[in-house]
Amino acid sequence: MNQSARELTIYHCGHETCAPGHFFGPAVRKHYLLHIVLKGKGIYRTADREYRLSEGEAFLIKPQEVTYYQADNKEPWEYAWVAFSGTEADRLVYEYRRDEEGYCYRFESGNQWREMILALVTAFYGVAHNMDEMRGYLYLLFSQLPGNTTESAFYEKSYLEQAETYIRHNYSYSIQIADMARFIGIDRTYLYRIFIKHKGVSPKHYLTQYRVMEAKRLLEDTSLSITETALSCGFHDASVFCRCFHDAEGESPLRHRKQFHRDI
Repeated sequence: MNQSARELTIYHCGHETCAPGHFFGPAVRKHYLLHIVLKGKGIYRTADREYRLSEGEAFLIKPQEVTYYQADNKEPWEYAWVAFSGTEADRLVYEYRRDEEGYCYRFESGNQWREMILALVTAFYGVAHNMDEMRGYLYLLFSQLPGNTTESAFYEKSYLEQAETYIRHNYSYSIQIADMARFIGIDRTYLYRIFIKHKGVSPKHYLTQYRVMEAKRLLEDTSLSITETALSCGFHDASVFCRCFHDAEGESPLRHRKQFHRDI
């Protein structure tokens, strides 16, 4: 198992429209299990508390704790769920905890929580079982919750600024995301989460975007060849550079250069 998997692993997820009165428990789980109510109502019960939940609310089952939940008899809930664990999962839950006994959440109205959880479920059952993609959706989902403190936001901003500075000074070299995380002094999965939360893309994708941006500048302001431009911006294969450039700009580097000089 690689380091990222130990830090945050998604075990299973799904989506269900429950029958009236459908219940599960009392039982314990090995992992964190987050349920998000998409429609309807139900109850969630811990050892000493009961919560009545409806659309836009969520409840988190913690490892090795006895819990019980049941759909309403008249308006049974429809929910999606995701099971996850790891050291990064502990940090994620701590940062957004709402209640010390049973973790219950309410998503802000008008945000993208519904799209995030359904995208996560779709990614899990997709042909390409991409764990990084699923982690990204889980981070985005938690980012829709009001944070527990402002302290974490302060540190995240600082880490992000350091990462951006590192990219500005090193994008032309063959750098890895692990190098960036090591430079800042945090683990790479945490860095991944910060980028997903604040930039909407992974650090790898952000690095590629930055390299393409610098390549555009060189294409417009210099007479460097396509290969020389690629090498100057950290692309050590001209064909990879051309593909990345086309994906970002919708045209080849050569066409961009010709079009730019035609327009000025």
